[in-house]
Amino acid sequence: MEDNLKKYVEKMAKGCNTVDVAHHTLLPTPFLSVLVDNCLEKGIDISGGGAFYNFTGPQAVGVANIADSLFSVKRVVFEEKQIEYSRMIDILDRNFQRHEMLRYRILNKIPKFGNNIPEVDEIAYQWSNLYSREVEKYENQRGGKFQPGLYTVSAHVPLGLAVGATPDGRLSGEPLADGGLSPVRGRDRKGPLAVLQSVSRIDQIRASNGALLNLKFHPSALEGDGGLRGFQT
Repeated sequence: MEDNLKKYVEKMAKGCNTVDVAHHTLLPTPFLSVLVDNCLEKGIDISGGGAFYNFTGPQAVGVANIADSLFSVKRVVFEEKQIEYSRMIDILDRNFQRHEMLRYRILNKIPKFGNNIPEVDEIAYQWSNLYSREVEKYENQRGGKFQPGLYTVSAHVPLGLAVGATPDGRLSGEPLADGGLSPVRGRDRKGPLAVLQSVSRIDQIRASNGALLNLKFHPSALEGDGGLRGFQT
């Protein structure tokens, strides 16, 4: 799996650089360039490296899905030996059809990221770190470095449409985890402090292009003076 991640990060870097060259050649941005320091002084469009800072910041999407999926495989396949690995692949290819009970067990019984479970959180740490280290190896066509980020904006929805079923119980086409560092929706069941403890185990310093955690509260939890005081404490 590490080799696959390295391979696709390399492809991603090449793709980003190809798009950069196309933008500079076919769609330069002179108006934007005059608003950015150094472009006028250099006489170079921002798309060609005129800016003082020229970083490229690709984002990792689905960190929680990776952690939940790998822990699920570890528990169900290798520890409990409930099914063989090849069988798990076949079940995923079939989008859990006729294996709903296995899916529900994975969703409800296997520990998930965002609940302050070090063994699961360690997987999120390792894989986000590996992604970041690989991204940092590349340079762009504008003379800048690639800087990894851990946030999705809204990309977890369209990217989810292109990703098949995953071992964490997610069905084909469903959204990936939002926010970047957020747990998969509904899987954090021990409160916001547990989420923060899980997220704190990820090395966010390496995410030099930024990281994002979404925390969502039901309005009733913050209702009135009592709710506000509870939130503050």
